[in-house]
Amino acid sequence: MQLHADWAVTLNCSDTCPYVPGVVEEWEVEDPAGKTIDEVRLIRDDIEKRVRKLIDEGADAIRADRTAHSRRLEHLLPPLVEEFESTKPGADIRACADAILARFHDAPVRSYVEVLAYREARECLREEKCAALV
Repeated sequence: MQLHADWAVTLNCSDTCPYVPGVVEEWEVEDPAGKTIDEVRLIRDDIEKRVRKLIDEGADAIRADRTAHSRRLEHLLPPLVEEFESTKPGADIRACADAILARFHDAPVRSYVEVLAYREARECLREEKCAALV
């Protein structure tokens, strides 16, 4: 799931965290292992406060962040350029892929965004005039 995340929150994993193509926010949270139930509840309550704060104060920043979009675009461009560089200018290939990828900005599930955007970009670039650029 983290491969499709635009923003991820990790808990105390530093350099051992899984790869996330978007932004990773590291939270230093006490490890509940070996703690009493009351101590674990305090840790749980701390995490809940952080999540609520992230939702209340950070949702707009998360939506506006283009890190994951840029990384997806980096994955889409090489095969598109390879296929269409003899028939389309590089700027048009990039603009087409960028415009189509932007259509998925609000997709609630990002698992197949790259695949769908790649497919649509190929279809569009096969046309004489890419509809995404109109």
